[in-house]
Amino acid sequence: MPRSRLSSPARVAPAAALATAALLLAAAPAGAAPSCSRGGATIVAASAKTRVVSIPNRPKNAETRRDHILGCRVPTGRRFELFFSRSFGDDLIERDHFEIVGDRYIGFIRDFEGGASESQTAATWDAARHVALRNSKPCDAVDTPDFSGVEDAVFYRNGGLAYSCNGNLRLSDSKGDREIEPQGAKVSGLAVGANTRLSGSRLYYTADTTPKVLAL
Repeated sequence: MPRSRLSSPARVAPAAALATAALLLAAAPAGAAPSCSRGGATIVAASAKTRVVSIPNRPKNAETRRDHILGCRVPTGRRFELFFSRSFGDDLIERDHFEIVGDRYIGFIRDFEGGASESQTAATWDAARHVALRNSKPCDAVDTPDFSGVEDAVFYRNGGLAYSCNGNLRLSDSKGDREIEPQGAKVSGLAVGANTRLSGSRLYYTADTTPKVLAL
């Protein structure tokens, strides 16, 4: 009787070997980018192509917490430093808020609380180019008895930053950093409408008791 071709050991791969090979190919595709969360990093903000991750570091000197905050571009796995988030017990506590706009631009607000005082700063980064774009530095010198810096901030397309301090309103984008509402205008309630059909991004806010809208 002719020998069956399928019975030849040289032509039949064991099922277990085939399954193992398939698992290896799925787990480690050729040329795969390194994970943004490698090395024990925790993801604190995410979109399809951009991540913000936090890696705990050993505290130095009087620090009670020291976290290395990094941006990361998913297609390449390249990470870049944003800042170190640090706390010093009850003397100074840092809390951070992150947003990702347009799957590329990272915006963050850093809040520092110590004793009876509090301060905030805001900034944006371009994750594709790994560079800082905008910040709230004009508000750094604005100081009230128990608060200093940015009172409110929102982020918009191309790394734009809208922020207020002591009641004013400023925009920082490709047109530069400029004042929109003056000191004492009592600006509050900043919000961005980013998905308005056919009309582009809009900034909504209240000046004193008057609702306003501004094209971005």
